[in-house]
Amino acid sequence: MPQRTFKGTCALCGTAVDKRRSAVHYSACAAAHEVDTARGADLVVLRITAVGAPQYWLDAEADAAAVLSKLDTFLRHIWLECCGHLSMFSVAPFRYSSSPSGMAGFLGRANAERSMRAKIGEVFNCIGQKGTYDYDFGSTTRLTIERTGARDGRLGKGSVRLLVRNNPLRWTCATCGKPATLICCVHETEDSPFVCDAHKKAHPCSDAVFLPVVNSPRMGVCGYAG
Repeated sequence: MPQRTFKGTCALCGTAVDKRRSAVHYSACAAAHEVDTARGADLVVLRITAVGAPQYWLDAEADAAAVLSKLDTFLRHIWLECCGHLSMFSVAPFRYSSSPSGMAGFLGRANAERSMRAKIGEVFNCIGQKGTYDYDFGSTTRLTIERTGARDGRLGKGSVRLLVRNNPLRWTCATCGKPATLICCVHETEDSPFVCDAHKKAHPCSDAVFLPVVNSPRMGVCGYAG
């Protein structure tokens, strides 16, 4: 069976790209969109994908000397933040938590626990290095992270820069088939949980359980609204 194609858009120039070939594009585009006045830095390139939902993906580059908490903030901002939940990177042999002291007992492996003050380039220290990232330990959203490249470049003030992100997915209203704008968080029938504004009242659930359709693997989870 041929591999599915997932489309995305370059965040730097707006060009349409394919998930499998995005590196061909951004390897040239990133250098062409550097901040000339910024200092040079060793950069790591990361492919980030939602576990169980590969249609949600992005490529980013980060200052190797920046701490993991900067990457944590980036992921929260672009895909995940809803209620200030705890989060954690797992890159063998360690786990890097947003609250190490609070997570040690939960994990049962205090000696393997580290803070997010560790540097990105030291954690993802070679091309091909893989790990996971968990946001929220109640209704968890899990991502995979892989270092796919490296270069010398200039990011400017930020420590992490988005290169490419998947295009918004098209979800359709279960009633009319038009683009959906809302998702029911507790709908458990075989029908689609997606509805449009016009057919919101026809849905069997109350208004309180609807969240907006957004371009994120956390859509419909907890209080996430994009």
